[in-house]
Amino acid sequence: MSSLKPSFRNVERGHRSMKNNAGFGMIEILVSMLVLAIGLLGLASLQTTGLTQSAETRNRSQAILLADDMFERIRANRDSINSYAVAAAGTAPTCNSAYKVANTDVVADDIAEWQNSLGCLLPGGNGAVQVNAGVVTVDITWNTNTGNSVDGSVTMEARL
Repeated sequence: MSSLKPSFRNVERGHRSMKNNAGFGMIEILVSMLVLAIGLLGLASLQTTGLTQSAETRNRSQAILLADDMFERIRANRDSINSYAVAAAGTAPTCNSAYKVANTDVVADDIAEWQNSLGCLLPGGNGAVQVNAGVVTVDITWNTNTGNSVDGSVTMEARL
């Protein structure tokens, strides 16, 4: 019957090895949480950069469309092409959502409506039109809130 006696020697060895590993699982969890936190911070940074670039792309597209709008206005009224030359305003035009065309002079109405569109569609949007021997140059600038006075600009030129 002595051979049926359980051996406690192996059980004690297993118990001692468990004591040596105590807390190891907690360290693994903390390290994995640290790696996860760093990954989430990287993802948040990527999202912020994507939103900023998306806004900049929208502003650049609006500026190109506004420059094209001015070219089309001039093209529709070629007889008065030299009257469309306008310098950029000292301060950016403000947006007037209730703007109505005065219907007094086509050129003056076109310029006033275009400048109102600059103020409404671009942050701090401003523009200038230069006419030189049938070549029209449209310069548009805007702010992108990076701290610089003028952050974005588009210059387009067309022979009309």
